Amino acid sequence: MAKTLIIYAHPKTRGHCSTIRDEVERLMKEKGEGYELIDLYAMKYDPLLHEKEHYTAGGRAISPRNKAFQQKIKRAERLIFIYPIWWNSMPAILKGWLDRVLTSHFAFRFLPYGIPVKLLKGRKALLFITGGTNRILAWIFLRDRAAKIMAKDTLGFCGIKTSVCQFGSCTAFDGRKAARLRKTVQRRMERFYGW
Repeated sequence: MAKTLIIYAHPKTRGHCSTIRDEVERLMKEKGEGYELIDLYAMKYDPLLHEKEHYTAGGRAISPRNKAFQQKIKRAERLIFIYPIWWNSMPAILKGWLDRVLTSHFAFRFLPYGIPVKLLKGRKALLFITGGTNRILAWIFLRDRAAKIMAKDTLGFCGIKTSVCQFGSCTAFDGRKAARLRKTVQRRMERFYGW
């Protein structure tokens, strides 16, 4: 059983995000941690929320594939997301996955008067996010909105305690930058797992 789900959302097979993914997998294997990789682009995941699934419009249908993802999340203790920021947001394929998998009555529900109940408490998540903007400028001008939306407004709303590791200036890629990425990933993973 995979205690950790790694959700990967980037179409390129070589670059910043794939280096992070490879280092995460290497560390997981080295430490003997059970994990499963969900590569949304490789599996050609359909991110479109269909009318029959749209909960607030009366839809209750959840595809077998998305139910399987829900079961994996239910069994997991930790989630690791690896993705870039594009247009100050996550890739559409990841947003669609969240819309279709973190459904009402699985990830959250509402009490009368709209009071939310978090149904995925007890889990932890770590976000590895890459972006082209310099980290200082991203903070000054954008206030890390994209990370907050994922960490607090999405995963936090469902009860998942989330840590964020962001990498800026991810435009040109070379061996030196890859070495720095791997070193940072190693430190964050050690903190996340308490190794």
